[in-house]
Amino acid sequence: MRIAGTLLTVSFVLGGSSWAQQAPTPEPGHEPPAAVSPLVAAAPAPLPEAAPAPAMPDPATAADLAAARAAAPDTSASAGPPGARPASGPPARTEVTIDRRNAFVTGLRFGGPVGAAVRLSLLHGLGADVREKDERVDAVCSVPIPHCAGGFLLDAEAGSGGGKLSLGIGANAKVQSEDFRGTVGAGLKLSLARTWGSPIGTDPGLTYLGPELDLYVLRVGVNLGVLWRVAGDGGSSPLFSWGLGIRL
Repeated sequence: MRIAGTLLTVSFVLGGSSWAQQAPTPEPGHEPPAAVSPLVAAAPAPLPEAAPAPAMPDPATAADLAAARAAAPDTSASAGPPGARPASGPPARTEVTIDRRNAFVTGLRFGGPVGAAVRLSLLHGLGADVREKDERVDAVCSVPIPHCAGGFLLDAEAGSGGGKLSLGIGANAKVQSEDFRGTVGAGLKLSLARTWGSPIGTDPGLTYLGPELDLYVLRVGVNLGVLWRVAGDGGSSPLFSWGLGIRL
């Protein structure tokens, strides 16, 4: 048995050496590629580097930013819709002029007892002219008090049926605005009337005295009053006075 094993070993060694002698030797520059180890080929790809963590803000800086945002005005609500234009320029300026003034007013009137008549009025007192943009109010206060410069109202009237002289208080204003344009006024006076010609509601040659009230808007006025006969015989007493007129 030992002899047989020895022979097998010798024959294996001889056969291996003869195969090595028969294997061709590679030419220079044509060496076979080197064998790659399975462990190297299967090596995993390197992992991407992790992004650095964001820096934490300084607590003091964050508190300052929050306080600044809270103190800043909110312009989103005041900005208005897209395309809106903010109001430009300062508010309208109001100009006021105050001085002593005499205002003369003329008109035509028809009523009792003087009939068809021409009328002239004088308003003496304190005037005020107020202007703002396209609006204006020009007024005169004729009242015997310090705030109206001790003013008064004086009327003179002459017609087909008599004449009248009146003294009292009043106010007149010319208004120019978008809502109203025209003249307004009022007067309260004591009237002395003398009839002649063809008076309305009484006889000629009589004298009357009594209070009257004037109101007018947009140049159209109305006059109402009660007069008592103080001189002459006949006629009516008391006498209701009335009139419709236009201020020129």
